Amino acid sequence: MLVIWCRENQALKLVTSQRNECDKTVVVHRESGEFGFRIHGSKPVVVSAIEPGTPAETSGLEVGDIVLAVNGVSVLDKSHSEVVKIAHAGSDTLSLEVARTCYALNTNQDEHSSAALYSGYLWKLSGYASGTVSNKWIRRWFCLKQNNCLYYYKTDSEKQPVGVVMLFDHEIRKQTDDEEGLSKQHRFIIHKAESVPLHLAADNSTALSRWLEVIARAISDSQTVDEFLEKTKKNLASPPNAIPDPDCFGYLVKLGTQWKSWSKRYCVLKDACLYFYQDATSKCAFVILQ
Repeated sequence: MLVIWCRENQALKLVTSQRNECDKTVVVHRESGEFGFRIHGSKPVVVSAIEPGTPAETSGLEVGDIVLAVNGVSVLDKSHSEVVKIAHAGSDTLSLEVARTCYALNTNQDEHSSAALYSGYLWKLSGYASGTVSNKWIRRWFCLKQNNCLYYYKTDSEKQPVGVVMLFDHEIRKQTDDEEGLSKQHRFIIHKAESVPLHLAADNSTALSRWLEVIARAISDSQTVDEFLEKTKKNLASPPNAIPDPDCFGYLVKLGTQWKSWSKRYCVLKDACLYFYQDATSKCAFVILQ
């Protein structure tokens, strides 16, 4: 669903020549070998944490930003490890094109819409995202909100989260006390294929059971299939002649946003969605406008 939403924003930018208010280009300079932010997830990756006092904090990057491109290279369909390689293969400057999930961290929302479904302190394994596991656990305040995102803060009095996990397409699993060589009781893990796992621990068995229950329910709720989105996703990955009963199809001439030149593109209109192809023989659409 995030991929479809991002592609829709890209299509709006291509067709209308206007930049979506949730899109932004952020430049981050490396200092002391670090950029100062962490990413989570895979296809797409999301900014999950920003370290205080680092270049990322002053760059305008925000927790919850979806990374669309790194130094001009599209990473919307890249795995977590591929994005990390692209970022570290460049210079000491990163130009990040991001899609801002405007609703996710809007502190001006009314109290009801931002209310936590469940909250409390958990222990979070430090250093796992950077690949330097130290068996050091940091106590953080966690809030599971109605958008099925798990936010964490330094303390329960903080307003700005230091990290967030979008639970869609993730799994949660209880771990034994000595699993993976980590010495912490009441542990569990939240993970997704090709993504860095999040290791957490509760204070006692009762709290562990409750967290497992509420997070598992949130993951299940986030997996609810939207038939329209599923059909749209399938059409997006299909050649134009594979879309059944199109409302209209044929070539259109589109004005480019960067060079202000006209280019011919094959288009298919189906259920209020306009699919753009390089030509009529393309294997999949490169963008969609809803």
